[in-house]
Amino acid sequence: MEIRVRYAPSPTGYLHIGGARTAVFNYLFAKHHNGKFIVRIEDTDLERNIADGISSQLDNLRWLGLEIDETIDHEGKYGPYQQTKRLDIYRSHADKLIADKHAYHCFCTNEALDKMKAEQQKVGIFSFQYDGRCAKLSPAEVKKNLADKVSFAIRLKTPKNKIFTINDMVREEVSFNTKDIGDFVIIKSNGVATYNFAVVIDDYLMKITHVLRGEEHLSNTPKQLLIYDYFNWQAPRYGHLTLIISETGKKLSKRDGSLMQFIEQYRNQGYLSEALFNFISLLGWSSHQEREIYTKSELIKIFNSDYFSKAPSMFDVRKLLWMNNYYIKNLTQEQYLNLVVPFVKSEHDWESKDEQWWQELLLIYQKQLMYGAEINELISLFFENKPPLTKEAQDFLQTNPDASKKVLDDFKAKLATTDDWSLQEIENIIQQVKADTKITGKMLFMTIRIACSRQTHGPELAKTIKLLGKEQVLTRLTDLKL
Repeated sequence: MEIRVRYAPSPTGYLHIGGARTAVFNYLFAKHHNGKFIVRIEDTDLERNIADGISSQLDNLRWLGLEIDETIDHEGKYGPYQQTKRLDIYRSHADKLIADKHAYHCFCTNEALDKMKAEQQKVGIFSFQYDGRCAKLSPAEVKKNLADKVSFAIRLKTPKNKIFTINDMVREEVSFNTKDIGDFVIIKSNGVATYNFAVVIDDYLMKITHVLRGEEHLSNTPKQLLIYDYFNWQAPRYGHLTLIISETGKKLSKRDGSLMQFIEQYRNQGYLSEALFNFISLLGWSSHQEREIYTKSELIKIFNSDYFSKAPSMFDVRKLLWMNNYYIKNLTQEQYLNLVVPFVKSEHDWESKDEQWWQELLLIYQKQLMYGAEINELISLFFENKPPLTKEAQDFLQTNPDASKKVLDDFKAKLATTDDWSLQEIENIIQQVKADTKITGKMLFMTIRIACSRQTHGPELAKTIKLLGKEQVLTRLTDLKL
Protein backbone atom coordinates (compact mmCIF):
# COMPACT_ATOMS: atom_id res chain seq x y z
CA MET A 1 0.00 0.00 0.00
CA GLU A 2 1.34 3.43 -0.94
CA ILE A 3 1.33 5.89 1.95
CA ARG A 4 -0.54 9.05 0.95
CA VAL A 5 -0.95 11.98 3.32
CA ARG A 6 -2.25 15.49 2.87
CA TYR A 7 -1.94 18.95 4.34
CA ALA A 8 -5.14 20.85 3.63
CA PRO A 9 -4.89 24.55 4.46
CA SER A 10 -7.68 27.06 4.20
CA PRO A 11 -6.71 30.27 2.36
CA THR A 12 -8.45 32.36 5.01
CA GLY A 13 -5.01 33.24 6.36
CA TYR A 14 -1.28 32.70 6.07
CA LEU A 15 0.88 29.75 7.08
CA HIS A 16 0.78 29.59 10.87
CA ILE A 17 3.26 27.74 13.07
CA GLY A 18 0.56 25.18 13.91
CA GLY A 19 -0.25 24.59 10.26
CA ALA A 20 3.44 24.39 9.39
CA ARG A 21 3.94 21.75 12.10
CA THR A 22 1.07 19.70 10.63
CA ALA A 23 2.55 20.02 7.15
CA VAL A 24 6.09 19.11 8.27
CA PHE A 25 4.90 16.02 10.18
CA ASN A 26 2.82 14.82 7.24
CA TYR A 27 5.75 15.43 4.90
CA LEU A 28 8.24 13.56 7.10
CA PHE A 29 5.82 10.67 7.60
CA ALA A 30 5.20 10.33 3.87
CA LYS A 31 8.84 10.58 2.85
CA HIS A 32 9.94 8.15 5.59
CA HIS A 33 7.62 5.58 4.01
CA ASN A 34 8.46 6.54 0.40
CA GLY A 35 4.92 7.86 0.07
CA LYS A 36 3.23 10.94 -1.37
CA PHE A 37 2.72 14.34 0.25
CA ILE A 38 -0.35 16.15 -1.09
CA VAL A 39 -1.43 19.74 -0.49
CA ARG A 40 -5.16 20.26 -0.99
CA ILE A 41 -6.70 23.72 -0.76
CA GLU A 42 -9.87 23.80 1.34
CA ASP A 43 -11.34 27.11 0.19
CA THR A 44 -15.07 26.63 0.75
CA ASP A 45 -15.22 29.37 3.42
CA LEU A 46 -15.80 31.85 0.61
CA GLU A 47 -16.41 34.96 2.72
CA ARG A 48 -13.17 34.62 4.70
CA ASN A 49 -10.76 33.66 1.90
CA ILE A 50 -8.02 36.23 1.28
CA ALA A 51 -6.64 37.13 -2.14
CA ASP A 52 -3.10 35.77 -1.72
CA GLY A 53 -3.96 33.03 0.75
CA ILE A 54 -3.31 30.12 -1.61
CA SER A 55 -0.10 31.44 -3.19
CA SER A 56 1.28 32.41 0.22
CA GLN A 57 0.60 28.98 1.70
CA LEU A 58 2.30 27.15 -1.15
CA ASP A 59 5.22 29.58 -1.36
CA ASN A 60 6.01 29.30 2.35
CA LEU A 61 5.65 25.52 2.41
CA ARG A 62 8.16 25.28 -0.40
CA TRP A 63 10.43 27.82 1.27
CA LEU A 64 10.50 25.53 4.31
CA GLY A 65 11.80 22.79 2.04
CA LEU A 66 8.67 20.67 1.57
CA GLU A 67 8.56 19.07 -1.86
CA ILE A 68 4.88 18.69 -2.77
CA ASP A 69 3.98 15.66 -4.88
CA GLU A 70 0.46 16.76 -5.82
CA THR A 71 -1.27 20.13 -5.52
CA ILE A 72 -3.09 22.77 -7.56
CA ASP A 73 -0.05 23.72 -9.63
CA HIS A 74 1.34 20.20 -9.79
CA GLU A 75 -1.71 18.10 -10.54
CA GLY A 76 -1.87 14.34 -10.06
CA LYS A 77 -4.61 12.02 -11.24
CA TYR A 78 -6.82 12.70 -8.22
CA GLY A 79 -7.44 16.42 -8.83
CA PRO A 80 -8.72 19.04 -8.81
CA TYR A 81 -6.90 19.82 -5.55
CA GLN A 82 -9.04 22.85 -4.72
CA GLN A 83 -12.42 22.29 -3.10
CA THR A 84 -14.33 25.06 -4.89
CA LYS A 85 -13.54 23.17 -8.13
CA ARG A 86 -15.04 19.97 -6.72
CA LEU A 87 -18.55 21.15 -5.79
CA ASP A 88 -20.24 18.86 -8.32
CA ILE A 89 -18.40 15.89 -6.81
CA TYR A 90 -19.72 16.70 -3.34
CA ARG A 91 -23.25 17.24 -4.58
CA SER A 92 -23.36 13.92 -6.44
CA HIS A 93 -22.23 12.11 -3.28
CA ALA A 94 -24.80 13.98 -1.19
CA ASP A 95 -27.52 12.96 -3.66
CA LYS A 96 -26.46 9.33 -3.27
CA LEU A 97 -26.86 9.63 0.51
CA ILE A 98 -30.34 11.07 -0.01
CA ALA A 99 -31.22 8.18 -2.32
CA ASP A 100 -29.97 5.74 0.33
CA LYS A 101 -32.05 7.59 2.97
CA HIS A 102 -28.97 8.59 4.97
CA ALA A 103 -29.52 12.30 4.24
CA TYR A 104 -32.42 14.63 3.47
CA HIS A 105 -33.34 18.08 2.22
CA CYS A 106 -33.74 20.67 4.97
CA PHE A 107 -35.89 23.68 4.06
CA CYS A 108 -35.68 25.44 7.45
CA THR A 109 -34.99 29.15 7.28
CA ASN A 110 -32.35 30.88 9.37
CA GLU A 111 -35.14 32.38 11.45
CA ALA A 112 -36.58 28.93 12.17
CA LEU A 113 -33.16 27.63 13.16
CA ASP A 114 -32.51 30.62 15.43
CA LYS A 115 -35.85 30.02 17.15
CA MET A 116 -34.98 26.34 17.59
CA LYS A 117 -31.64 27.28 19.19
CA ALA A 118 -33.30 29.78 21.52
CA GLU A 119 -35.85 27.21 22.68
CA GLN A 120 -33.12 24.69 23.42
CA GLN A 121 -31.10 27.25 25.36
CA LYS A 122 -34.15 28.01 27.53
CA VAL A 123 -34.08 24.44 28.80
CA GLY A 124 -30.30 24.42 29.27
CA ILE A 125 -29.19 22.89 25.97
CA PHE A 126 -26.39 25.09 24.66
CA SER A 127 -24.86 22.66 22.14
CA PHE A 128 -27.43 23.02 19.38
CA GLN A 129 -28.91 19.93 17.80
CA TYR A 130 -31.29 20.14 14.88
CA ASP A 131 -34.63 18.57 15.84
CA GLY A 132 -34.98 16.62 12.61
CA ARG A 133 -38.30 18.11 11.52
CA CYS A 134 -37.43 18.13 7.81
CA ALA A 135 -36.52 14.45 7.96
CA LYS A 136 -40.22 13.83 8.58
CA LEU A 137 -41.44 15.56 5.43
CA SER A 138 -43.26 13.31 2.96
CA PRO A 139 -41.79 12.72 -0.50
CA ALA A 140 -44.61 14.82 -1.93
CA GLU A 141 -43.79 17.76 0.36
CA VAL A 142 -40.11 17.55 -0.57
CA LYS A 143 -40.97 17.37 -4.27
CA LYS A 144 -43.24 20.41 -4.02
CA ASN A 145 -40.62 22.49 -2.19
CA LEU A 146 -38.01 21.60 -4.77
CA ALA A 147 -40.42 22.45 -7.61
CA ASP A 148 -41.15 25.79 -5.93
CA LYS A 149 -37.37 26.37 -5.66
CA VAL A 150 -37.48 26.74 -1.89
CA SER A 151 -33.94 27.22 -0.57
CA PHE A 152 -32.56 24.10 1.11
CA ALA A 153 -29.53 22.54 2.74
CA ILE A 154 -28.77 18.84 2.91
CA ARG A 155 -28.47 17.22 6.32
CA LEU A 156 -27.03 13.87 7.31
CA LYS A 157 -29.10 11.60 9.52
CA THR A 158 -27.26 10.82 12.73
CA PRO A 159 -28.13 7.64 14.64
CA LYS A 160 -28.43 7.86 18.42
CA ASN A 161 -25.77 6.25 20.60
CA LYS A 162 -23.66 4.77 17.80
CA ILE A 163 -20.11 4.17 18.99
CA PHE A 164 -17.05 4.69 16.78
CA THR A 165 -13.59 3.69 17.97
CA ILE A 166 -10.27 4.58 16.34
CA ASN A 167 -6.67 3.63 17.08
CA ASP A 168 -5.24 7.13 17.06
CA MET A 169 -1.55 7.39 16.15
CA VAL A 170 -0.96 9.80 19.03
CA ARG A 171 -3.70 9.05 21.59
CA GLU A 172 -4.10 5.31 20.97
CA GLU A 173 -7.71 4.07 21.42
CA VAL A 174 -10.34 6.81 21.31
CA SER A 175 -14.12 6.25 21.24
CA PHE A 176 -16.92 8.59 20.15
CA ASN A 177 -20.67 8.49 20.73
CA THR A 178 -22.96 10.12 18.16
CA LYS A 179 -25.61 11.05 20.72
CA ASP A 180 -24.39 14.64 21.00
CA ILE A 181 -24.03 15.36 17.29
CA GLY A 182 -27.52 15.70 15.84
CA ASP A 183 -28.36 15.81 12.13
CA PHE A 184 -25.71 18.07 10.64
CA VAL A 185 -25.48 19.95 7.35
CA ILE A 186 -23.31 18.46 4.62
CA ILE A 187 -24.33 20.81 1.78
CA LYS A 188 -25.16 24.42 2.65
CA SER A 189 -28.02 26.34 1.09
CA ASN A 190 -25.56 28.06 -1.27
CA GLY A 191 -24.58 24.68 -2.69
CA VAL A 192 -21.17 24.57 -1.02
CA ALA A 193 -20.15 21.46 0.91
CA THR A 194 -19.34 21.79 4.60
CA TYR A 195 -15.88 20.97 5.86
CA ASN A 196 -16.75 17.62 7.43
CA PHE A 197 -18.41 16.34 4.27
CA ALA A 198 -15.91 17.62 1.73
CA VAL A 199 -12.90 16.37 3.65
CA VAL A 200 -14.24 12.81 3.73
CA ILE A 201 -15.06 12.75 0.02
CA ASP A 202 -11.68 14.23 -0.86
CA ASP A 203 -9.65 11.96 1.44
CA TYR A 204 -11.37 8.88 0.07
CA LEU A 205 -11.16 9.81 -3.61
CA MET A 206 -7.54 10.95 -3.24
CA LYS A 207 -6.71 7.64 -1.51
CA ILE A 208 -5.39 9.30 1.65
CA THR A 209 -4.12 6.57 3.98
CA HIS A 210 -3.17 8.57 7.06
CA VAL A 211 -4.39 11.89 8.46
CA LEU A 212 -2.12 13.77 10.86
CA ARG A 213 -3.82 16.93 12.14
CA GLY A 214 -4.19 19.13 15.21
CA GLU A 215 -6.16 17.98 18.22
CA GLU A 216 -8.80 20.66 17.56
CA HIS A 217 -10.05 18.34 14.79
CA LEU A 218 -10.73 15.51 17.23
CA SER A 219 -14.33 16.69 17.70
CA ASN A 220 -14.86 16.46 13.92
CA THR A 221 -13.85 12.82 13.79
CA PRO A 222 -17.21 11.17 14.70
CA LYS A 223 -19.05 13.13 12.00
CA GLN A 224 -16.47 12.08 9.45
CA LEU A 225 -16.52 8.45 10.59
CA LEU A 226 -20.29 8.41 10.19
CA ILE A 227 -19.96 9.54 6.56
CA TYR A 228 -17.37 6.84 5.92
CA ASP A 229 -19.73 4.33 7.48
CA TYR A 230 -22.70 5.36 5.29
CA PHE A 231 -20.62 4.99 2.13
CA ASN A 232 -19.12 1.72 3.39
CA TRP A 233 -15.63 3.18 2.91
CA GLN A 234 -12.48 2.45 4.89
CA ALA A 235 -11.46 5.52 6.94
CA PRO A 236 -7.79 6.57 6.99
CA ARG A 237 -5.65 6.13 10.08
CA TYR A 238 -5.92 9.26 12.23
CA GLY A 239 -3.34 10.96 14.41
CA HIS A 240 -4.33 14.04 16.41
CA LEU A 241 -1.25 16.07 17.33
CA THR A 242 -1.10 17.74 20.72
CA LEU A 243 -1.27 21.49 21.25
CA ILE A 244 1.61 23.89 20.76
CA ILE A 245 1.74 26.20 23.76
CA SER A 246 3.60 29.42 24.52
CA GLU A 247 6.11 29.79 27.33
CA THR A 248 3.22 30.93 29.53
CA GLY A 249 1.54 27.56 29.07
CA LYS A 250 -1.29 28.89 26.94
CA LYS A 251 -2.32 27.58 23.52
CA LEU A 252 -0.80 29.63 20.72
CA SER A 253 -3.34 32.24 19.74
CA LYS A 254 -3.15 34.17 16.47
CA ARG A 255 -4.24 37.23 18.45
CA ASP A 256 -1.24 37.00 20.79
CA GLY A 257 1.08 39.72 19.55
CA SER A 258 3.91 38.79 21.92
CA LEU A 259 5.12 36.03 19.62
CA MET A 260 5.62 35.83 15.88
CA GLN A 261 3.31 33.05 14.75
CA PHE A 262 3.44 33.04 10.96
CA ILE A 263 6.19 31.54 8.82
CA GLU A 264 6.27 34.67 6.67
CA GLN A 265 7.24 36.74 9.73
CA TYR A 266 10.25 34.55 10.49
CA ARG A 267 11.21 34.50 6.84
CA ASN A 268 11.06 38.32 6.67
CA GLN A 269 13.19 38.61 9.81
CA GLY A 270 15.98 36.53 8.32
CA TYR A 271 15.45 33.15 9.93
CA LEU A 272 16.79 30.26 7.87
CA SER A 273 14.36 27.72 6.41
CA GLU A 274 16.61 24.83 7.53
CA ALA A 275 16.50 26.06 11.12
CA LEU A 276 12.73 26.48 11.13
CA PHE A 277 12.22 23.05 9.57
CA ASN A 278 14.50 21.50 12.20
CA PHE A 279 12.80 23.38 15.06
CA ILE A 280 9.23 22.65 13.92
CA SER A 281 9.99 18.96 13.45
CA LEU A 282 10.66 18.70 17.20
CA LEU A 283 7.37 20.34 18.27
CA GLY A 284 5.51 17.25 19.42
CA TRP A 285 7.92 14.58 18.21
CA SER A 286 11.17 13.29 19.65
CA SER A 287 13.94 11.33 18.03
CA HIS A 288 14.84 9.79 21.41
CA GLN A 289 18.43 10.85 20.73
CA GLU A 290 20.49 13.30 22.75
CA ARG A 291 20.76 15.92 20.02
CA GLU A 292 18.73 18.79 18.60
CA ILE A 293 20.27 19.49 15.17
CA TYR A 294 19.11 17.38 12.23
CA THR A 295 19.21 17.79 8.49
CA LYS A 296 16.01 17.19 6.55
CA SER A 297 17.34 13.92 5.16
CA GLU A 298 18.24 12.73 8.66
CA LEU A 299 14.76 13.54 9.92
CA ILE A 300 13.14 11.69 7.01
CA LYS A 301 15.26 8.64 7.81
CA ILE A 302 14.46 8.50 11.56
CA PHE A 303 10.90 9.90 11.66
CA ASN A 304 9.01 7.30 13.71
CA SER A 305 5.30 7.80 14.41
CA ASP A 306 5.72 5.90 17.68
CA TYR A 307 7.55 8.92 19.07
CA PHE A 308 4.74 11.49 18.85
CA SER A 309 4.40 13.39 22.11
CA LYS A 310 1.25 12.96 24.17
CA ALA A 311 1.90 16.20 26.06
CA PRO A 312 1.62 19.77 24.74
CA SER A 313 4.74 21.13 23.04
CA MET A 314 6.23 24.45 24.15
CA PHE A 315 7.27 26.96 21.52
CA ASP A 316 10.63 27.87 23.05
CA VAL A 317 11.78 31.09 21.38
CA ARG A 318 15.26 30.87 22.93
CA LYS A 319 15.72 27.39 21.51
CA LEU A 320 14.70 28.62 18.05
CA LEU A 321 17.17 31.51 18.28
CA TRP A 322 19.94 29.15 19.36
CA MET A 323 19.11 26.79 16.51
CA ASN A 324 18.96 29.57 13.92
CA ASN A 325 22.31 30.91 15.17
CA TYR A 326 23.78 27.42 14.74
CA TYR A 327 22.70 27.34 11.11
CA ILE A 328 23.92 30.91 10.48
CA LYS A 329 27.35 30.06 11.90
CA ASN A 330 27.59 27.19 9.45
CA LEU A 331 26.79 29.25 6.35
CA THR A 332 29.53 29.90 3.82
CA GLN A 333 30.80 33.48 3.68
CA GLU A 334 28.81 34.05 0.49
CA GLN A 335 25.60 32.60 1.95
CA TYR A 336 25.98 34.69 5.09
CA LEU A 337 26.48 37.93 3.17
CA ASN A 338 23.50 37.12 0.94
CA LEU A 339 21.44 36.82 4.12
CA VAL A 340 22.47 40.04 5.88
CA VAL A 341 23.28 42.53 3.13
CA PRO A 342 19.64 43.19 2.15
CA PHE A 343 18.83 44.09 5.77
CA VAL A 344 21.80 46.46 5.95
CA LYS A 345 20.96 48.13 2.65
CA SER A 346 17.42 48.76 3.89
CA GLU A 347 18.75 51.02 6.66
CA HIS A 348 22.18 52.24 5.58
CA ASP A 349 23.78 53.96 2.62
CA TRP A 350 25.80 51.12 1.16
CA GLU A 351 27.72 53.47 -1.12
CA SER A 352 29.05 55.45 1.87
CA LYS A 353 31.70 52.77 2.50
CA ASP A 354 33.69 50.53 0.22
CA GLU A 355 32.74 46.90 -0.35
CA GLN A 356 35.71 45.56 1.61
CA TRP A 357 34.83 47.58 4.70
CA TRP A 358 31.24 46.33 4.64
CA GLN A 359 32.31 42.73 4.26
CA GLU A 360 34.80 42.95 7.12
CA LEU A 361 32.17 44.56 9.34
CA LEU A 362 29.40 42.07 8.62
CA LEU A 363 31.61 39.00 8.86
CA ILE A 364 32.72 39.75 12.41
CA TYR A 365 29.13 39.16 13.55
CA GLN A 366 28.48 35.82 11.85
CA LYS A 367 29.08 33.75 14.97
CA GLN A 368 26.96 36.07 17.09
CA LEU A 369 23.98 36.72 14.81
CA MET A 370 20.66 35.13 15.83
CA TYR A 371 18.63 36.16 12.76
CA GLY A 372 19.21 38.32 9.70
CA ALA A 373 17.41 41.49 10.77
CA GLU A 374 19.41 41.61 14.00
CA ILE A 375 22.47 42.70 12.04
CA ASN A 376 21.38 46.35 12.03
CA GLU A 377 21.16 46.39 15.81
CA LEU A 378 24.59 44.80 16.14
CA ILE A 379 26.37 47.19 13.76
CA SER A 380 24.65 50.31 15.11
CA LEU A 381 27.69 51.24 17.23
CA PHE A 382 29.61 51.95 13.99
CA PHE A 383 27.12 54.60 12.90
CA GLU A 384 26.32 56.53 16.09
CA ASN A 385 28.21 59.76 16.61
CA LYS A 386 27.87 59.80 20.38
CA PRO A 387 26.56 56.44 21.60
CA PRO A 388 25.70 56.48 25.32
CA LEU A 389 27.50 54.39 27.89
CA THR A 390 25.51 51.43 29.15
CA LYS A 391 24.95 51.16 32.90
CA GLU A 392 27.16 48.07 32.94
CA ALA A 393 29.96 50.00 31.22
CA GLN A 394 29.73 52.94 33.62
CA ASP A 395 29.87 50.63 36.63
CA PHE A 396 32.95 48.85 35.28
CA LEU A 397 34.92 52.04 34.67
CA GLN A 398 34.14 53.20 38.17
CA THR A 399 35.54 50.05 39.80
CA ASN A 400 39.07 51.43 39.28
CA PRO A 401 38.94 54.87 37.65
CA ASP A 402 42.68 55.49 38.07
CA ALA A 403 43.59 52.33 36.15
CA SER A 404 41.00 53.12 33.48
CA LYS A 405 42.39 56.62 33.01
CA LYS A 406 45.96 55.33 32.84
CA VAL A 407 45.06 52.80 30.13
CA LEU A 408 43.06 55.26 28.04
CA ASP A 409 45.56 58.12 28.21
CA ASP A 410 48.36 55.87 26.99
CA PHE A 411 46.15 54.19 24.36
CA LYS A 412 44.95 57.54 22.99
CA ALA A 413 48.47 58.96 22.80
CA LYS A 414 49.78 55.98 20.88
CA LEU A 415 46.82 55.92 18.46
CA ALA A 416 47.15 59.64 17.76
CA THR A 417 50.76 59.29 16.58
CA THR A 418 50.39 56.24 14.35
CA ASP A 419 49.88 56.49 10.61
CA ASP A 420 49.39 52.76 10.21
CA TRP A 421 45.71 51.85 10.75
CA SER A 422 46.13 48.15 10.13
CA LEU A 423 44.81 45.33 12.29
CA GLN A 424 48.34 44.27 13.19
CA GLU A 425 49.35 47.80 14.25
CA ILE A 426 46.27 48.18 16.46
CA GLU A 427 47.04 44.85 18.14
CA ASN A 428 50.64 45.98 18.65
CA ILE A 429 49.52 49.25 20.27
CA ILE A 430 47.26 47.39 22.73
CA GLN A 431 50.22 45.17 23.70
CA GLN A 432 52.43 48.28 24.12
CA VAL A 433 49.82 49.82 26.45
CA LYS A 434 49.83 46.60 28.42
CA ALA A 435 53.62 46.69 28.73
CA ASP A 436 53.77 50.41 29.62
CA THR A 437 50.94 50.48 32.18
CA LYS A 438 51.45 46.99 33.64
CA ILE A 439 47.65 46.67 33.49
CA THR A 440 46.40 43.39 32.04
CA GLY A 441 43.37 41.25 31.48
CA LYS A 442 39.85 42.55 31.80
CA MET A 443 40.88 45.96 33.11
CA LEU A 444 42.96 46.52 29.98
CA PHE A 445 40.76 45.07 27.27
CA MET A 446 37.33 45.95 28.70
CA THR A 447 38.39 49.53 29.35
CA ILE A 448 39.56 49.99 25.76
CA ARG A 449 36.42 48.30 24.42
CA ILE A 450 34.12 50.54 26.45
CA ALA A 451 35.98 53.67 25.39
CA CYS A 452 35.79 52.78 21.71
CA SER A 453 32.37 51.16 21.43
CA ARG A 454 30.58 52.20 24.66
CA GLN A 455 29.78 48.51 25.13
CA THR A 456 31.15 45.81 27.42
CA HIS A 457 30.79 43.01 24.88
CA GLY A 458 31.27 42.70 21.17
CA PRO A 459 33.30 41.22 18.36
CA GLU A 460 37.11 41.02 18.27
CA LEU A 461 38.46 44.24 19.80
CA ALA A 462 41.19 45.12 17.28
CA LYS A 463 38.83 44.52 14.34
CA THR A 464 36.20 46.71 15.96
CA ILE A 465 38.69 49.54 16.40
CA LYS A 466 39.98 49.21 12.83
CA LEU A 467 36.46 49.33 11.37
CA LEU A 468 35.42 52.31 13.51
CA GLY A 469 38.28 54.28 11.99
CA LYS A 470 40.95 56.45 13.58
CA GLU A 471 38.92 59.68 13.65
CA GLN A 472 35.88 58.06 15.24
CA VAL A 473 37.93 56.24 17.88
CA LEU A 474 39.92 59.34 18.88
CA THR A 475 36.71 61.35 19.13
CA ARG A 476 35.15 58.76 21.44
CA LEU A 477 38.29 58.58 23.57
CA THR A 478 38.24 62.39 23.92
CA ASP A 479 34.54 62.52 24.72
CA LEU A 480 34.72 59.89 27.46
CA LYS A 481 34.76 61.56 30.86
CA LEU A 482 36.02 59.46 33.76
